[in-house]
Amino acid sequence: MSPKKIAEALNAEGIAPPSGRYWGASTIHGNRQRGTGILNNELYIGRQVWNRLNYRKEPSTGKRISRLNPESAWVIAEVPALRIIDQELWDRVRTRQGALTLQSPLDKPWDRRRPRTLFSGLMTCGCCGGGIAKVSKSSFGCSSARNKGKAVCANLRTIAQTDLEARVLNALTHHLMDPEALAVFCETYAEERNRLRREAEGAREPLERSLAQTKRDHQKLVDAIIAGVPAEQVKERMIELDQQRQQLERRLSASPARDPILIHPSMAVTYRERVAALIAGLGTSAEMPASKEALRALVDRLVLTPAKGSTGVEIKLEGDLAALLRLATGSAAVIGTPRSAHSGEARLEGVDIIGELVLVAGVGFEPTTFRL
Repeated sequence: MSPKKIAEALNAEGIAPPSGRYWGASTIHGNRQRGTGILNNELYIGRQVWNRLNYRKEPSTGKRISRLNPESAWVIAEVPALRIIDQELWDRVRTRQGALTLQSPLDKPWDRRRPRTLFSGLMTCGCCGGGIAKVSKSSFGCSSARNKGKAVCANLRTIAQTDLEARVLNALTHHLMDPEALAVFCETYAEERNRLRREAEGAREPLERSLAQTKRDHQKLVDAIIAGVPAEQVKERMIELDQQRQQLERRLSASPARDPILIHPSMAVTYRERVAALIAGLGTSAEMPASKEALRALVDRLVLTPAKGSTGVEIKLEGDLAALLRLATGSAAVIGTPRSAHSGEARLEGVDIIGELVLVAGVGFEPTTFRL
């Protein structure tokens, strides 16, 4: 729920606010930098901050305004008895707040907005590459075709929201982790891993030979000193060889280590069960926000193109394989980040992804191929 909706619910339930007569959205989200609002109150993690703000009266208006003091002026006291929020939850909220903050004037504020529909912001016109948006109360269509004319895009096809969401959810459940497509992926993935391993091992051999030779040369100098050669005569060469040895060891330690391929076809079953549970969560008010974000995280892009020889729309669904595999291997889906931050930042724990792998279900959502 948004802060606005939360505030409305608290007011409807007659819950007393921290101050004033009613709850407002700012009472909840506050200001992250100033430490105001429910979400930023460090007392909840057992930390009391004094002198964060100073208050002055504006001479021209008579209004009381606050200014943020430099952090060096803050007085911080640890009061663990007041902690009611665990640190892991606090850190997750702070990370999400940071991702939603506009970092520069070039950032797009609409990327941070809560999506109005399940797949808002993920749809693209297959004819012009423009965005797909609501063109009526219940239908989606190409924005460019309607706002810029036929010279830019002639795609005037529309698709009902219920039809689009049903087709995409069906594809997410039954096609994006299809056993046949997964088998193709596992084979391609194994071939690529083996190729990279061969290249890495080929690059390691010269480094290992150079390291062995460096150690032998260094040992010869040590033997020469023992035999009576003055140490000053070989000091510079020994330092040079020691630096060379350290550099070679660092390069070898940075080379990829041998590891098993942690991909198993049974994860397709786990994936389908988890997606089905997320879809079921859309029907309950308590689970809907989290389920909605988790499902959106599985989708990179929906490309809508006029169907040939009919009045319908063909949909190509591109899924984020990293997020798909997180769900299929038992990890939580990537949720809680804005769309712009999510794409390309999904990470797998215990599953290695070579480069950017995208699983594509094509027209009609038949299983097709993975692309590396």
